Amino acid sequence: MGLPRVISLIFSLLHSNQSTPEKIALIQEKRFRRLLRTAVAKSPFYRDLYRNIDIETCRLADLPVVDKPTMMAHFDDFVTDRCLKKAQISRWLEDKNNLGKMYLGKFVAFHTSGTTGENALVVYDRRALDFVHAAMISRHAQPEQMTVLEILGILLKALFIKRLGLTAVLMTGGPYPGYTIAAYLPPFCQLFVKDEIHSLLEPVPKIVEKLNGSYCNELYSYPTMLDILAREQLAGRLKLKIEQPLATIVSASEPLTETTKHLVQKAWGMKIQDTYGSSECFLMARSCGKFERMHVMTDLCCIEIVDRQGRPVPDGKTGDKILLTNLFNLTQPFIRYEVSDVTGYSTEPCSCGQPFPTLLPVEGRTDDIFYIDRPGAGYDAVHPYLFLGPIVELTQVREYQLVQTGRNEVTFSYVPVDSGAEVENKVRKVLEDGLRKAGLINRITLKTLRVENIPRDNRSGKIRQIISRVGVPADLDDDFPRHQS
Repeated sequence: MGLPRVISLIFSLLHSNQSTPEKIALIQEKRFRRLLRTAVAKSPFYRDLYRNIDIETCRLADLPVVDKPTMMAHFDDFVTDRCLKKAQISRWLEDKNNLGKMYLGKFVAFHTSGTTGENALVVYDRRALDFVHAAMISRHAQPEQMTVLEILGILLKALFIKRLGLTAVLMTGGPYPGYTIAAYLPPFCQLFVKDEIHSLLEPVPKIVEKLNGSYCNELYSYPTMLDILAREQLAGRLKLKIEQPLATIVSASEPLTETTKHLVQKAWGMKIQDTYGSSECFLMARSCGKFERMHVMTDLCCIEIVDRQGRPVPDGKTGDKILLTNLFNLTQPFIRYEVSDVTGYSTEPCSCGQPFPTLLPVEGRTDDIFYIDRPGAGYDAVHPYLFLGPIVELTQVREYQLVQTGRNEVTFSYVPVDSGAEVENKVRKVLEDGLRKAGLINRITLKTLRVENIPRDNRSGKIRQIISRVGVPADLDDDFPRHQS
């Protein structure tokens, strides 16, 4: 796609920021029709599904709903490129030598985390990723809306004087969505951006050591990891400076709590730009420079809020799930695709003046931080992904849940795909390898439990994969020096 296309997309999306809801609706309609035409022309699944529907005149609500099991059962016909085959892609993903590479030289493929009970296979081409990266730049949280000339000036300074710094602390070592966004930047971005991706598979002290002495303009991570890093910054162990221009802290993949907001504000004097997305559509909503609520990117996707029966929920009310239509991924068309996230449209306008509707808080997955006893005194913060992440790649496990059942004890419950004693050995080996790499193998007691099913959340229908039964220690703050405000 190249530099000209991404810059063109950035400027186009910047123009949309200053547009009107009516003009955004025209852009949405144009992209929606293009999506339908591509799906019917190139996807046997959609050609059959829409055989009695006039795709030039139908409304979005006239189309049938598609869910994950249906998509996965018909994957080879669901996608629009006939060279994409589920079995071949899955085998390719299992080979660690392919990490960081493009499948067939032009696709990025990965599995979802399986919070609804089944991993989905998702594919983006370079064109779709360009939309994501252009949107992340053009929808950057700034107190005042940036002009095209200001953006151009920042890019020129980054090119000739000092590159912008992107620091991400994410789950790595596999095809994970957050890692995909950070790792698959357009090739030319190295001219403008110095990107550092740190793995939360490493112990926190090691991450802190690597972050010290480096600069960044944007810090990108999960809220639970931002919580840990903010505590390290307040304790004086982490000395990370987030520089202008475009100084931003971005959270993704998990609901953002008030506690994390407070800690980050205290640590760096900055608010967090919250992001809402899914594997099926990386960027669905994002908070603006006012940080009041998240705006739905209606020029990139359609989000329908519905109840359990699929009926529309009025604005101001929380639904039971959403129906997602991704307007920019033409390789794997997600059209009225069911996502079990709990949210709703807000009736309160944002003071920023942008033409996009806003969301009520998203009640999705919340991953707890595990605090374990530190030898001598105090506690060490452990992000559960440290040893849970590799489980995503265990195809023998259908569902799973990790629970901190004691201060230094965790229980891993799982539902196997097939019966067989070898599954237990594989599960324990993967978890113990993660604990060993993190230096926790002798500090945490690991229990595994084979079960028939993992209970779903009554509201969202998702599996809460990570839970701490013991919670945050009451004396946790004793580990951190008091700072005068």
